[in-house]
Formats: sequence, structure tokens, C-alpha cells
Amino acid sequence: MNKITNLIGAAFLSAITFSIVSAQELKNCGTTEMMQKYFDEHPEIKQQYIAEEQLRDLEDKAAFAKGYKEGDGRAMPPIYTIPVVFHILHEGGTENISDAQILDEVRILNEDYRKLNADISSVVSGFTSIAADCEIQFRLAQKDPSGNCTNGIDRIYSSETNVGDDGSKLNQWAPNKYLNVWVVKTITSGAAGYAYLPGTTTSANDGIMILSTYVGSIGTGSTTRSRALTHEVGHHLNLNHTWGGTNNPGVDCTGTDNVTDTPKTIGWTSCNLSGSSCGSPLDNVQNFMEYSYCCNMFTTGQKTRMRSALTTTTGLGAIPQRYNLWSSSNLTATGLSTPAVLCLADFKSNNVLNVVCQGDNLTFTDLSWNGNPTSWAWTFAGGTPATSTDSVPVITYNTPGVYDVTLVVSNASGSVNATKTSYITVYPNTAIYSGSFYSEGFEGTAIPNADWNVRNANTGSNTWTQTTVAAASGTKSVRIVNASTYDAHVDELISPTIDITAIPGTPLMTYKIAHAQKLSTSIDKLQVYVSTNCGQSWSLRQTISGASLSTAGVVSGSFVPTASQWVTKSVNLGTISTATSALIMFKFTSDAGNNIYIDDINIMGSVGIDELASNINYTIFPNPSEDNTIVSFSLLENNALNIKIYDIVGKEISTIFEGNLGNGEHQFPISDKTKLAAGVYFIRLTVGGESFTKKLIVK
Repeated sequence: MNKITNLIGAAFLSAITFSIVSAQELKNCGTTEMMQKYFDEHPEIKQQYIAEEQLRDLEDKAAFAKGYKEGDGRAMPPIYTIPVVFHILHEGGTENISDAQILDEVRILNEDYRKLNADISSVVSGFTSIAADCEIQFRLAQKDPSGNCTNGIDRIYSSETNVGDDGSKLNQWAPNKYLNVWVVKTITSGAAGYAYLPGTTTSANDGIMILSTYVGSIGTGSTTRSRALTHEVGHHLNLNHTWGGTNNPGVDCTGTDNVTDTPKTIGWTSCNLSGSSCGSPLDNVQNFMEYSYCCNMFTTGQKTRMRSALTTTTGLGAIPQRYNLWSSSNLTATGLSTPAVLCLADFKSNNVLNVVCQGDNLTFTDLSWNGNPTSWAWTFAGGTPATSTDSVPVITYNTPGVYDVTLVVSNASGSVNATKTSYITVYPNTAIYSGSFYSEGFEGTAIPNADWNVRNANTGSNTWTQTTVAAASGTKSVRIVNASTYDAHVDELISPTIDITAIPGTPLMTYKIAHAQKLSTSIDKLQVYVSTNCGQSWSLRQTISGASLSTAGVVSGSFVPTASQWVTKSVNLGTISTATSALIMFKFTSDAGNNIYIDDINIMGSVGIDELASNINYTIFPNPSEDNTIVSFSLLENNALNIKIYDIVGKEISTIFEGNLGNGEHQFPISDKTKLAAGVYFIRLTVGGESFTKKLIVK
């Protein structure tokens, strides 16, 4: 046989390419050179491995000839449990697959290795007697290498997702404690996945690399591709292809997989269930280590070889200590001991946005990790009831506001708790603002605040914040430091509730933006949505993206706008003119472009609205204020004007000035005319028939 020649070929670093539709689409192995380079650099490892493989082959054949059954003379548990961690390398695209897709893949692995797969019933009669329950199962790790809680899914933002080689194996968890699986967008070699056999590389390279589209049967995966990881785990546990140690099926009958009960074969890239490529008996075309695309079984001999790989404690085959993966001490260290210990409390509501209208209710579900809770203690600030011991409580929120939720879960192992601050937003049935206009210049308190809410899909990263770096007017605006964020990052800025019916004529919103592209190919996107049901659903009103969004062209550095780089945009709100309580949302989706700024939001009747873009340098300061607010503006020529104060519902409170003024800068102290109580007010400056409004917060 050419066993040794084949063994030191491509299968040591078996990069397996799986076709989606047909064998003609199979790709060549892209990592043979990497394996061969390693052995060229370490000839002593190559020779030692060959010697060990020869000895192992002789032992297996002798045991098989004597009718050896797996477990004879060895202390083996009936089922090996292997802790798994999935490292998802991504740049925010579809390669950042969902938790559900990963869980689906773990399900498939467990079904395949425990002979629980639905298609096991279709194994041809010649192999039903040796189709094996490998008694190996896989569970996502519940503790990371530092002993912290984990769900076994490690998400890493990295351009290495576009490379997919050994250098892309970022943040490896100790391979003698975890089976590491790296999920990437692209594998340089063109393969769908690859894995090292035990003892064929260093521990630093140990683990499995696989494409995101070959994980699970849902999401970006598919049923056709979902067995790729089953195949790769087979390699990880010392299985070769059924035709031998190459990545070239269909060549000849000289190869061997070193498993006695798998028939000689040249290997299959099609599902020919009557195939007998090397003479009688039938080929095991349905074997998971084939390329036939009708794979559904391992043999008893393969089971023995894999379980032997999990118990080998000497020689290269013991590297990197696969025998430790299933040990009771390691299962405890990785959070998989039985009974399971509670690790982390978590929960969700039945509304993905966690918003309700005043008087509505939410249903909460426990999502705590690891052990199964036996008791629950909930605390709902602002909710009715305020506490609950139900596992799935239903809570009514009667008072507008932003509220925390706390959960304590317990079982025999102890208790863990979680508090989510500002988790629930309850909007009033009556709008916060009701008047003939609405204005926001972000000169008040930092956001989020009592008026403006921020939703950041990637907690902890850059999002909408108040800034003094630049402003269209006054001294403040809101921005996202997008130059330091990443692809597909989404941030939402949500207004207070506004009574649109109080605005005369056709309601129109204007706002000022400043933005730059980082590259000419950057396609950052700003969208404006409206909601009339407290944010439970949203209607798109405007989309601006790419070069159309940019007001300053391409800027390579972190963008700070000049006065001339602010542009006024308008949004017709006529479709919600009957809304008594509306929300406006600015949704920004990053394409790794540059910073974006928003200022001077105004909603009023459409007549005269375009004049709001005029530059008279109108500002009020300080804001928030106590009793020393100054109204400041500039005129280019003599004009008739007035300055009036309105309350939150649009009622006129006081007139600060009414008359004619000449060109130049003018300032008026509000306290000279009126003493304002704590609250929210609007200061409207009308010059020659044009109106300019600013919001004032009085402490």
C-alpha cells in the first residue's frame, strides 16, 4: 500500500471543499502547502508521526481480528462530552452569523455523532450493522479560559475573516480544554473548511477553520452544506478520508484510511449507492468522510479510532491532549459539569425594542445561562406588579418613563442576578410636546435624556452623543464618531413624543447635517422613520446615503465640519398629520465611513420653512439655564422683529422684544422681562416674517 505516502499528503491538513450543487463545483485543497511546509521544517515530527501511525494501524488490525469491541480493557466513559467554542470573525456582514445558526450546527453535530440524524434510516443494508453511535457529544462551553460566563460564542471584529488561514486563528482558547472552531467569510485556499489531525501541527494551530456559509442549516447555511463540520470534526479526531490521506478522490485503490471496516474505495464525489470502485464489497458511499453529498454515518471502526484519539496519552497523537477535553475536571472548568451550575442571569421582553405605550403590557422570558433555574425573583420599576416570582411574568406599565428590570434566578447551585438599566421605555398616550411648532438644537443636557433616547445595537461602541466639537448654531450638536466604528453598525436617535395635529398646515421637518465620506466608496446611510404607536412599528420617510449624504466630500481624517459644511434637509410629515403622539427616529448605518453630525431640528407648517436655513447666528445661552439666559443673534440690515417665549404646549408666555433693530449683533437677557419656572420652553425669534426657534431648559 501507499499508506505512508498518502498520510504525509494533503490529509494531515485536510482542507475539505464541499460543493453546493454538484461534484463539478468541488474546489481543490488550499492548505496542502501549509502542511508540507510544516513537515519540511520539522522532519523529525514527520518521521515520528509516520512511525506512530504504523504502530497504531497494527494494533487496530490485531484488535479487529480478535473481535475487539471498543472499550475492552480500557477505562472509557460511555459518552464523551467535548466543550466547543465558536470564534466568529466578522466585519459586521452576513459572516457574523446568528447564535441560532450556531446552535443549529451544534444540534447537527450531536445528531450525527450519536446516530440520531433523521437520515440514518436511509443507510444501505450492507452497512446498517456497522453504522455507529460514536457516543461523542458536543456542548458549547459555559465558562471561558478565565472562568467567566460565556455562551461558547466569541465574536471578533477582524479583517482576518477575509483570509481564513492559520494566522486567522485569533483568541484561541486552550486546545486541550476546548474544541476551537473559527468561522470566517473566506478561506484563502478556496476550501470550505480544514482541520489538523492529532500530532500533525503545533497546539497553536490546532482547531477547525470553516466558512460561515457551511455552518448549520439555517441563516447563511443550508441543509446541503450543514455536514461540513461533521466531516472536519472527524479529521480533528484522527479520521482520514475513506479513500486515504489525500484530497483527491477518484484516483486509485492504493490509499487507506487505516480503518478496518471501511471498504477499499477510490472515493466518491456523487451519490452512487451501488458503487464498488475497488471490487466487492460495496463502497461506503454514505460515510461522513466521503464527498458524496449523501453522507449520513460513521462506522464502528471509525468510532473506535476517534475514541482512541480521545484517550491517547503518549506520543504526538496526544498533542494537544485531546484526552483532557472530556475529563470531569475539564467539564467543571468549562462549565459543563452535571448538574449544571447557574452561570449568568439574562432575560428579554416580547418586544424587541422594549417599548410600550402607556397602559400596555410586556411579557418577560428568562434566558439565564447554564443551569436550569428553579425560582425567579423579578423587580419591575414602574411596572404592575412591581415584583413577580413567575418564570414568564406579564407586566403592565401605566406611567410614562424609562425603567430598569432586575432578575434573580436560583437553583441548588446558588443564585445569580442581572439588572438592565433603562431597559423599558414607556411613551405617554398624550404627547410630551404639543404646539404650533417643535424645535431641538441639543443645547440642553447630554443625551440620552428625558426627551431623546438612543438605541445602540452594539453596546459599548460609538453611538449618538452630544458634542461641543461643532454645531450648526449655538455650541452643541449630536454626532457619531463613525471614523472609529465599523461596517453595518446601527445607531438610532429617537425624539420625544410630538402632537403633530397641533402644527398648522402641512407639517414639515427640517434638520441640519454635516457628514463626510472616508473613501469615495463609503456608503454610510441615514434614514428618517416615524412611528405613531409608541415605537412598536416604524415607517420610513427618508433615506440618504453615500455621496448624497456627504456634505464635505471625502475626508480621510476624523471629520469636523466648518460652518459652510452644514446642509439643511427636509422631510414631509404629511402622512402623520393626524398623529396625536408621534416619534421621529434618525437611524444611521455605518459603512466604515466618517463622522456624522445633526443639529437644529424643526417641525412646523410648511409655509416659510425653507427660510430656516438662513444664517443669522441665532443662539441662546447658557442652556440649560437658571435665571440668566441670553438671546443672541446678528442682523445684516435694519429689520422689524420680535422675540417671544412659549411653553411646552405652544402657549405664549412672554414677549422679550418687539420693534426694529439695525445691523450688527444683538443680545437680550430673558430675566429682564420674565422669571421662568423650571421646565422646558421655546424661544422664537421672528425677523422680517422668518421664524427661528430654539428650545430652552430652565433648571
